[in-house]
Amino acid sequence: MKKRNVYLKGVPLQEARDKFFEGLAVFREELRMEGEPIPVDVGALSRITAEPVFAKLSQPAYHSCAMDGIATRSHLTFGASETNPRRLRLGEEAVYVDTGDPLPRGFDSVIMVEDLIETTPLEVAIISPARPWQHVRTVGEDIVATELVLPENHKIRAFDLGALLAAGVTQVMVRRKPKVAIIPTGDELILPGTTPEVGDITEFNSRLIGGLVQEWGGEPIFWDIVPDEPQALTEAVVKASLSADIIVVNAGSSAGSEDYTSDIVKSLGELFVHGVAIKPGKPTILGIVDNKPFFGIPGYPVSAALSCELFLLPLLAKMLGQKVKERTTINATLARRIVSVPGMDEFIRVKVGKVGGRYVASPLARGAGAIMSLVRADGYIEIPGSSQGIQESSEVAVHLLRDAEEIDNAVVAIGSHDLALDLLGSLLSGKYPGMSLSSTHVGSMGGIMAMRRGEAHIAGVHLLDEETGEYNVPYVKRYSILKTMPLSILYTENKV
Repeated sequence: MKKRNVYLKGVPLQEARDKFFEGLAVFREELRMEGEPIPVDVGALSRITAEPVFAKLSQPAYHSCAMDGIATRSHLTFGASETNPRRLRLGEEAVYVDTGDPLPRGFDSVIMVEDLIETTPLEVAIISPARPWQHVRTVGEDIVATELVLPENHKIRAFDLGALLAAGVTQVMVRRKPKVAIIPTGDELILPGTTPEVGDITEFNSRLIGGLVQEWGGEPIFWDIVPDEPQALTEAVVKASLSADIIVVNAGSSAGSEDYTSDIVKSLGELFVHGVAIKPGKPTILGIVDNKPFFGIPGYPVSAALSCELFLLPLLAKMLGQKVKERTTINATLARRIVSVPGMDEFIRVKVGKVGGRYVASPLARGAGAIMSLVRADGYIEIPGSSQGIQESSEVAVHLLRDAEEIDNAVVAIGSHDLALDLLGSLLSGKYPGMSLSSTHVGSMGGIMAMRRGEAHIAGVHLLDEETGEYNVPYVKRYSILKTMPLSILYTENKV
């Protein structure tokens, strides 16, 4: 009989974070990555500086002309006016210059060509005086040699690349990208592109996790699928610890008879946490192996994504000397009641749109294996473990996964699903960039009630009234939908 590795009740989220980072501090002196030199013009974009960067050259490196016109000495122009033009001898008192030319020695100002009056080939007239250093870019006006260009722990932007090169910096020290070994486990896993048979599951979580790692500044190392065998998994973890900075084992973190991850961590290093009071993602494992942070990430994709965001993201940020950027949060009206399990912080993915001047949030499928709920989600709401849920029409805080502008331009559809909705969504985004369809499938009556409450632009219904034998129209009249939402559309099967 196979042994089940039953873990204790989930540790509260903040306590789990504290245990993890405090445990790492005991085993490691420094979390931040060391620096490595990289050419500014090859791959420096979005990297994090490992030390302050100082200018090697001034910019401009010489007094330069900022306008087309003539260079002159300002004191020679005093008193010039339209009624008393001042004539300057070319070559001696004035020299023609173009923008960017070095300012000729002995001159201290430039007069624009538009303000010149040519009199003879040997002289030029001006009708207004020039102040000292007028239209001249002085040495170091933009950058002074030895001044600070970029501080430590700065994420290099496109503008910064230009400033670095202008300052004579062609190589910069940046923090090395943390290498994250991602080890997928499971006898049921097959490679993408393989035709699945009954019981087979396509392995895609490693690419999902790897994509997040890249977005967060790390470098993923993708491991081959490892079978549910303790020795094989142990060998993979040991090998990964030799080449990676972080180890992630995907699946095998729960309490099943073939979930060996926690025991392997105990045998190779230190187990800090096994089980976090979050939903989804409870079976998360946090530990350290060979002084390398270790994560046991649940096998369901939604659980894996959430566990990574809650634990892997802040670790990568610390290693790169960064702070996790807070998501934009908006207040929205909840379109449907949510029941939650007490004692667990639950993260609910939602669709969001703006209807009648207010935001409306509609819960998506809550299954941890629903990968499309991650694709469709506009944001998520957090339900604390002290709550048993949230009532319909309550105000909730939504942490956005999309830009607020996209949310504002979304058409909100709540009700019965129809393939026409998918076509409409594709048409909107394809023909009208910036627009989208925020569609939530809650059934015909759910759509009618959402329209009645003013929480949707359109709703799909296909309801048969048993008394009249007529579809949909009796329900529209019964619930006075067109009166409550005169600008909305109620579409039916084959009709709008």
